[in-house]
Amino acid sequence: MKLPTSDLNRLAPLTEGEHVVEAVLASREEQQLLNIPAEEPCLMIRRRTWSGRRAVTSARLLYPGSRYRLEGHFGS
Repeated sequence: MKLPTSDLNRLAPLTEGEHVVEAVLASREEQQLLNIPAEEPCLMIRRRTWSGRRAVTSARLLYPGSRYRLEGHFGS
């Protein structure tokens, strides 16, 4: 099975990417969709990628703080 990602990478190879992570409160609509109370903090990740000078993706991802955590491991 051929995935669409391989065609996208061939046509517009990614040359740059950005992740921005913030603690935010969800909007009323987001609170209802996520089934969370108004005061629950959320982890918001904004992701963008570029191919050359052209933006190819933009996403805003929202996760309830009580259900997720962000973790990283770096080493040589």
